Amino acid sequence: MTCMVHEAMAIPIITVIVPLHNEEKYIDRLMESLQAQTHRRLQIILIDGGSTDQTPARMDAWASKWNVGPDSNMGIVEIIRTADNGVSASRNIGLNHASGSLVTFVDGDDHLEKDALARMYACMCETGADMVGMDFEIVYPEGCEPPEDRPAGNEPGRPGETGNAAESVSAGKAEDEVEVMNGQEFLSTHVLGGDVHVWGRLFVTEKIGKLRFLEGLTIGEDMLFVSGYAAKCDRIAHLHYRGYKYLRNPMGAMGRPFTASAMDQVRCFRLEKEFLQDAAPDLADSDALRANMLISVMLTAGRIAFLDKEVRNDEEHAGYVKELRSTIREFKSRGAMKRLDRNYRTKVRIFRTFPALYMAVYHTHRPK
Repeated sequence: MTCMVHEAMAIPIITVIVPLHNEEKYIDRLMESLQAQTHRRLQIILIDGGSTDQTPARMDAWASKWNVGPDSNMGIVEIIRTADNGVSASRNIGLNHASGSLVTFVDGDDHLEKDALARMYACMCETGADMVGMDFEIVYPEGCEPPEDRPAGNEPGRPGETGNAAESVSAGKAEDEVEVMNGQEFLSTHVLGGDVHVWGRLFVTEKIGKLRFLEGLTIGEDMLFVSGYAAKCDRIAHLHYRGYKYLRNPMGAMGRPFTASAMDQVRCFRLEKEFLQDAAPDLADSDALRANMLISVMLTAGRIAFLDKEVRNDEEHAGYVKELRSTIREFKSRGAMKRLDRNYRTKVRIFRTFPALYMAVYHTHRPK
């Protein structure tokens, strides 16, 4: 990918795909950040997935004001209404309606610095990359302070939390520093290092082609899409500029009570392993992927432990615990365990050997 593709159009259209569900508190901040973008050719697609608050009304107000007012000279806002079929379905609808030569994704409760899109596009031109990502800064809802041991900003990588946390792997870098790598290197260092989010990246629409998000998966859908795209890339760039503002939502996918869909935390890494067996065989059975799976198992086990004893001991949940322990036996290796910190290594060993004890202790001393 080089800017020569866009010679006939000095400023390419960037399609901004925004899935929304009950985002009335945040949509104005998001749209104001898009209104302020220094890249002045946008197709903004707002996909409402069955919101029950004032999100649809706010969408209509923004589209009406944008499409006939002074902002109309920088692009158009399109509204699509659909059922609540999940973020993957909404993003796929957005991709099916994308008319820009470039695509980016923004979640409805997040927002951008004013030059975020311009910087990613400039980096794409300078490096000839097929995909450009940027760092992000964590922000907290009003009245919610960051934990004392985890200040606002990029956090160290936690590769298991693919569904929501998507921690940066590049803390401490200068904001004008750029990494350039090929697709295989990106899979190895970024995807298996925990940098799996789809937002905060700029994609080439033509290269996306028929690639779509896996619907029905509640955790890990970003990783599978980004991996599938990266495997097509000759060159990928990552800009160490915190242009994306990520809302740390206490009720994100990893913060909700356990349901059967929480097992997607494990399922997504099985799917990733299957994908890598064809796209990057050396990574499919790597210690890095195994470590990711072990962390995913323990995160899922922790959510089960939050349940009352009677519930977590019933036949259904006992089956989930059995599956998680079996997954540990399958993926545990000396190299994978070395990649975990001491806390996770201890958790893995206790849960595998004494699951009932682990659940009882974790339930009693669970994080608040």
